[in-house]
Amino acid sequence: MGFAAAFLLVATGSATAEPLYNKPVYNPETKSYFELFATNPEAARTRLSGGTAQWKWRDAYRVAAGRSYNGVRGRLAIVPSQSVHLFLRNTFEPNISAWIGLRYWCQFHKLQWVDGALPEPGAFAMWGPIWNQGATSPDQKKDRAPCDSSLKSLHLGVHYWSTRDGFYWNANGYNKEFSAIFIEYPTGKP
Repeated sequence: MGFAAAFLLVATGSATAEPLYNKPVYNPETKSYFELFATNPEAARTRLSGGTAQWKWRDAYRVAAGRSYNGVRGRLAIVPSQSVHLFLRNTFEPNISAWIGLRYWCQFHKLQWVDGALPEPGAFAMWGPIWNQGATSPDQKKDRAPCDSSLKSLHLGVHYWSTRDGFYWNANGYNKEFSAIFIEYPTGKP
């Protein structure tokens, strides 16, 4: 294996890694367990959606809140740092898109985490290069197509693209549905 191939393998992770679904894994930085939840992991592993529940962001929010681990109620995952981002990517290797606990409020042009926090300017973000029709952050364009005047009071849920598609954040379409959810269980301990 040449240097370039070895570097690419180290930089991107294993070329044959299998996605890890429905198994909470502890992250010591956040003192939380994270889980990539799918109702039909086998279908998710093969990127099939038939027979697999798909959720809009608002439904994924309720599904996450309805799950618990070690006596702690779940929530859609908060990704506050690059190290948590890398933990999710390298631990779970998702091959399909998955919701996270961030939303974009169209009317206010603001992002908000599920715990109510508003990301500070310059905070970690992993926006895809085309998330907003060419912009790399929500601040570069005040209104994107899905935030037209009829949706001003709505929010757009944020999801990760699969690892195959770059594992970037994206927000699109109020009624978009995905069959996987990153859930966080903030236990405060292992």
